[in-house]
Amino acid sequence: MSKFIDTIKHAIIEDDDDPKASQSGQTTPQSNTSKAAPVTQAPMVSVSSSTSYQALDEETDHVYKRILAKTDFESTPVAATIHKYLDPLSAIPSMDERTKFKTAVVQAHAQEGLTQEKILATFDGLKVALQNEKESFGSAAGATKQREVADRQQKVQEVTDAIAAKQREISDLQQRLSQMSTELIEAQGKIQRAESQFDIAAQRRALEIDQEKAKYVSLLQG
Repeated sequence: MSKFIDTIKHAIIEDDDDPKASQSGQTTPQSNTSKAAPVTQAPMVSVSSSTSYQALDEETDHVYKRILAKTDFESTPVAATIHKYLDPLSAIPSMDERTKFKTAVVQAHAQEGLTQEKILATFDGLKVALQNEKESFGSAAGATKQREVADRQQKVQEVTDAIAAKQREISDLQQRLSQMSTELIEAQGKIQRAESQFDIAAQRRALEIDQEKAKYVSLLQG
């Protein structure tokens, strides 16, 4: 298709007034040629789509083909009209591609009113269709992003916040545990000191009682 579009661009936009080209359109009367729309006003446009973007991966190429299917010049009524008059000229090997195209366009203009403006307007329409596809995809991508990304981000944030809350709760419990452990150790120390003090005091008192008893035993026996 790109070769055909290149031919259209060069034949419509760049007319070099080649005498041989004008003479090769033998299937078209001169009177019809004079009725064709002027084709020498627009500037030259270079089309290099056939050589660019050749390194597309498989998925990207699939997307490209879907877009192409909706913006394909070959699928337009204008292209069908051109081919109606262009395809029969393929049987003339002596006629170059550009001359064949110009001849077909002249015939299409004479028979069906096809003009340069209609041909180029078709490409403008394809650009509009492409823009519509971009906008449609943008809307769909935005909805998908909201559903598949934003909603999940919100859920992830909710879980993250819950984890942070649990971590703060755990931190508070750890501080409380540390404080309780300190209080436990202090209580155990107090009890151990009290028990030790009581044992020492009780032993001392037991010894004093034994000594006092012995004193009275000695007094009673004397």
